[in-house]
Amino acid sequence: MKTTGKTERIKPIYTQNIKIPKRFKSFFWDCPDGNVYVEKFILRILNYGDFEDIKYLYKKYPDETNYVAFRYPEIKRGVKFWIKLWKEKE
Repeated sequence: MKTTGKTERIKPIYTQNIKIPKRFKSFFWDCPDGNVYVEKFILRILNYGDFEDIKYLYKKYPDETNYVAFRYPEIKRGVKFWIKLWKEKE
């Protein structure tokens, strides 16, 4: 993806630390201590996880997942579709 113009860093707003569940350890190669802040956790699962991972994530952190999915441009269109659908059903 080619970027044109000036880009700005997106500053995380969900910065509370959580312990990484065992099933997601492989997504966090740069967190050897086993802790990560919520926004980074959600972003990695949305980028690298499968449908069941994303469903689990949305059930656990619905508002945070909705925010991250529509804030970061690298999230795929299909992921945004499901999150939007689940949000509308609430």
